[in-house]
Amino acid sequence: MSFQQFLPWAATRIAGCATALGLALAVTAPAQPAAAADPAPAPRLTGVKVVKNTDTVSDFQQVSVACPTGSVAISGGAETASPADVNDRIGLVGSFPEVEVNRPSARGWIANARDWAGEPVTVTVWAVCAAAPRGYEVVTAPHADVPSNQPSTVSCPAGKTILGGGGEIQGEYTTLTKSYPSAFTSSGPTQWTVEGRNNQWGNVGVAGYVTCADPIADNQWTTYKVSKNQPSGGFLTCLNGRRVTSGGAAANAQESALRASRPGLTGEGADRDGWWVQAGSFYEPIEVDLYVMCSTR
Repeated sequence: MSFQQFLPWAATRIAGCATALGLALAVTAPAQPAAAADPAPAPRLTGVKVVKNTDTVSDFQQVSVACPTGSVAISGGAETASPADVNDRIGLVGSFPEVEVNRPSARGWIANARDWAGEPVTVTVWAVCAAAPRGYEVVTAPHADVPSNQPSTVSCPAGKTILGGGGEIQGEYTTLTKSYPSAFTSSGPTQWTVEGRNNQWGNVGVAGYVTCADPIADNQWTTYKVSKNQPSGGFLTCLNGRRVTSGGAAANAQESALRASRPGLTGEGADRDGWWVQAGSFYEPIEVDLYVMCSTR
């Protein structure tokens, strides 16, 4: 068996053992080749700080967290849990930047979730904040009704690349299934894709957001795919002591729901920084794509 054949075989065996033991899967993926440097790359991110807020709220109620004064949100994430520990009936409906009024920038991050039984849910929202990098702006795709499970994308202006992104799935019987970077180029991804589903009707309301900036050579995206019984996902880590600056997730199963897509930090007990993803579904196994962006500290 070659080393290339061994990696997916080993990941499957490890996932099976983790499921049997009731453990969360932590995945360290090989780094992708470094992106080609821009002829005049933007300076590295400075003033990076991750902040979070937790609250137990009713269905669809938003929970927000603000960046420190003088910084902007470059990315963010969210996680939901059920106070009754009934995790097969909960899901995120939104994780997206809090856009400032009349300004193309974000002052923080917003998240919301739902419980199909109508019970309260605990929502934690994270914002990855930094000094505004060169060319920073937030691009918003206004609300649109699309068929359930149809991807919606929002793009950065020409010459810019993605720092992060998010979206909200709107409607009574809806949930968020995918929120991830797409359209990768040599300088990084240029689009953010959002997708959701509706349990009762044919359409869902979707609003998409992406944070953009001039290409930063120090940022590096890595992706990994996991397939196992629920909850499916894992912890995609940054390599070589790098810090997490963004991430995303896509749950690719019938009637799936994202429960977590958010940063994980060494300061909160992780061995390395990375991106934590969890998804559930009424059908198994669940295939989940994990994305993480990391930079030098």
